Amino acid sequence: MSDFIRKNICNGVTFGSVTDDRFKIGRLSATLIVPLSKETAAANALLSCVLTRSCKKYPDFTALSRKLDSLYGAALYPSVNQIGDHQTLTISVTGIDDRYALDGESVSSELAELLCSILFEPNIVDGHFVDDDVEQERRQLIENIDSEYNDKRLYAIKRCIELMCKDELYSIGRFGSKEDVEKLTHENIYSAWKNLLNSSRVELTMLGNSDVQKAYEGFEKYFKERPRTFNETNHQEVTPKKVIHESETEDVSQSKLVMGFRCSYFKNDEDCLANSLMSAVLGGTPTSKLFLNVREKESLCYYCVSRVDNNKGIMLIDSGVETKNIEKTEEAALKQLNALKNGAVTDSEIDNAKLAIKNSLMSSLDNLGAIQSFYTSKIMRENRLSPLKAAEAVDRITKDKIVELAQSIELDTVFALRGN
Repeated sequence: MSDFIRKNICNGVTFGSVTDDRFKIGRLSATLIVPLSKETAAANALLSCVLTRSCKKYPDFTALSRKLDSLYGAALYPSVNQIGDHQTLTISVTGIDDRYALDGESVSSELAELLCSILFEPNIVDGHFVDDDVEQERRQLIENIDSEYNDKRLYAIKRCIELMCKDELYSIGRFGSKEDVEKLTHENIYSAWKNLLNSSRVELTMLGNSDVQKAYEGFEKYFKERPRTFNETNHQEVTPKKVIHESETEDVSQSKLVMGFRCSYFKNDEDCLANSLMSAVLGGTPTSKLFLNVREKESLCYYCVSRVDNNKGIMLIDSGVETKNIEKTEEAALKQLNALKNGAVTDSEIDNAKLAIKNSLMSSLDNLGAIQSFYTSKIMRENRLSPLKAAEAVDRITKDKIVELAQSIELDTVFALRGN
């Protein structure tokens, strides 16, 4: 497996590739990155799904499916995610590597052509996308938003972030709101398509063992000559002032406690790995401080986990608790964080956390989808270490570095979803 190799196509458009001969399939993706905005998040999310239903060349779902079948059973996937203060819209297509195609056929070139057709030549009739495509994807998107609300652990995390980052782009969320999705018009969706093509940052990727140059040339043909107005956006730095405590009451059997912290923000991959290791030592593994002390020794919660978002510079500790133990759990979690800040951490705790992170890094090599997710999550970084090099970097992180990063953490917001 090669490292991630990047080439510029034009302003704001980059082509990256990883050559890996372990798989019989390849994966091509186009990821469009824009700052999160309440005005556009819902339209962008809905658009990314509508685009994968048809295009001008294959004007309905059946015709597009036949084309994918003719390419040895290729498959098309949309996905909507959030990376820091940015919304990312990815359309991926997978198909067999060129070496397995008959008569020297270049499947990778055809997949690149198809992906560009979907992006640049969608199925637009009378100035808007097809009604049936829009309404079906609207229903599916609303179901996805509802499912996040119905998952009370996820809902509590989302509410804590909304309170903590209420004046920041980060609070908007990858799908926008249910109300915004319901109100979307054809004009909104068409406008989102035009704006994304003209002003988003675009990361094109190819994974597998097909001809990288042919795929690059296929993408270049569409993107090179198109005028674009892409501009980078800056990270929003925030310093917490007064800790916010908020709660809601619902008919749930298990209360949820989420504590939001501000922590160091880095764009360098090595520093981000150190931040992740610090969080793992605190509460990311079954041998972490939060698990062994708050959950096991004090029996205050069902789970207690810390996670850091390096693309934003925040850390969350979330727990499932009995309502009567909410305040005690908060106090116990802060006690373990303070112990880490004071250097009360053993070599065994660090080694176990390093092992867990390295295992996670190695598991990202298991399939092309995991490799795609690994590199996409690092889109906003200045450098992108491969999983192997990242694992080597983890081994070099010292106890002093972990304690230093822990000392930068400040509590910002505490949200409790109380069961009645």
